[in-house]
Amino acid sequence: MTFRLALPRPSQLRLPPATTFRIAVLVLCILLTIVRGEGRALAWLVAFVSATTALALRPLAGRWLVAALSLEAVLAGAAVLGTGGSVSPLLPYLLAPSFEAGAVVGLAAALIVTAAAAVSLAVGRLLTDNGDPARDFAVAGVEWGLLTLAVGLLATWARRLRLTTPTEPADASYVAAYRLLSQLRTVARQLSAGLDAAALAHSLLHDLRDRLPYDRAAVLVRGSGERLMPLVHLSPEPVSWEAGLADDSPFAEAWMSQQPQVRSRALSPGVTGPASAVVLPLRIGLRTFGLVALERVGGEPVQTSDLGPAQELADEVALRLETALLFNELREIATVEERRRIAREIHDGIAQELASWGYLIDGMTAQSRGTPIEEDLAHLRRELTRIISEIRLSIFDLRSEVDQYGGLGAALSEYVRSVGTSSRMTVHLSLDEGPARLPVDVEAELLRIAQEAITNARKHASAENLWVDCRVDPPRAQLRVEDDGVGLQKGREDSFGIEIMRERAARLRARLEITPREPRGTVVQVVVGDQR
Repeated sequence: MTFRLALPRPSQLRLPPATTFRIAVLVLCILLTIVRGEGRALAWLVAFVSATTALALRPLAGRWLVAALSLEAVLAGAAVLGTGGSVSPLLPYLLAPSFEAGAVVGLAAALIVTAAAAVSLAVGRLLTDNGDPARDFAVAGVEWGLLTLAVGLLATWARRLRLTTPTEPADASYVAAYRLLSQLRTVARQLSAGLDAAALAHSLLHDLRDRLPYDRAAVLVRGSGERLMPLVHLSPEPVSWEAGLADDSPFAEAWMSQQPQVRSRALSPGVTGPASAVVLPLRIGLRTFGLVALERVGGEPVQTSDLGPAQELADEVALRLETALLFNELREIATVEERRRIAREIHDGIAQELASWGYLIDGMTAQSRGTPIEEDLAHLRRELTRIISEIRLSIFDLRSEVDQYGGLGAALSEYVRSVGTSSRMTVHLSLDEGPARLPVDVEAELLRIAQEAITNARKHASAENLWVDCRVDPPRAQLRVEDDGVGLQKGREDSFGIEIMRERAARLRARLEITPREPRGTVVQVVVGDQR
């Protein structure tokens, strides 16, 4: 049996204010007693310490505490009379009962205890004569009576201040986080338009068409550097505007001035003939977080007077849209961190266990040379090696993410290269992307769809070749994954891979197609930004 000595933490050794004050008064009285050499005072102090210790072991409350402190005040007055009167070293002890009464009970208790001490001094002086001059005793009694009352009032004020000041709990950070998350949940449930940034942007463009007709339109948000990238667009073809913040374009003017800009020329290059364009800032207070660009080819030119209603509509939707973008960013951060946590748990848990089983099987195989179970153990070892390889690829899947600087192409090429080196398939990769990027959450979802399609081909298709084609032209993108395997098979009831891909595509408002490939195999294609 092991015995451990549990020492209290420093926070557990903190004494109540009344006890601390009483100890300080006792120490002062002891010092005065030593200086005066008053033996009787020391005896009284021992008696007071014994009495207060007994009270501490069996604490009182309410009227019983007031009665005990009043009795203590009377005894303190008697001790003062018996140890010198106006020059007694126990005079400071009169403060202790009154302070505790005010600090623990309140004003009325402090007044009662102070009155008990004063009456004890006055009545005791009348009944006894210890040789102390009456005038000196009266002056000292009044002074210490007023001082005792002041200490009681001070303790009462401190108690009231402590009760009205909220104390910070030990888990204050969790309390704050709980309140914020609870408010977020409540607010999110009450939102009329939800937190889908793409849906809100599309709705804004449709509403603007009624007030300010256009041929092409897009909602742009800030990407990497000084470039603006389309979040959504409404146009027959992807917008090809040079949307930057470092030049003198209407985009930069609207962003910096937070005022709508109108031009009598098109935003798209190569447009001839009459045209006009409008750029509206999406602003919250003194901050611009995005732009709405509208282009009209032919027809009546846009007038400055037409900008007011359009800007009012943009301002009305700005807060909703920025909230949705912020929510998407937070969700992506949380998703990435959770995927990393799961990857760590798999690596440190089941992966390590399986590796140790592999070493054990290797030892058994070495000991079973020439026996009937040698081939069975070899088969078991090959199967375990395959499972470990699958787990390592799963860990790589979980840790794969779109880099802040590399983009979708870099993340996809790294993943495809890893699959090519760890499988028997020949992988063909084709990338077509420029400097403009899709929103980070869109890139992340496309990467997950590609991972799921490639994993299905690697595990179930028995394919020899895998073709991955990715084309990015914001706000549009096309991802195509095809293999020459056995083709689509009837899925198991517990298989959710295709359903998850459909859910991810729906979140992007994208079109997902899963079709057979000629002469054999499967084609998975997802197209983003193909809405009119």
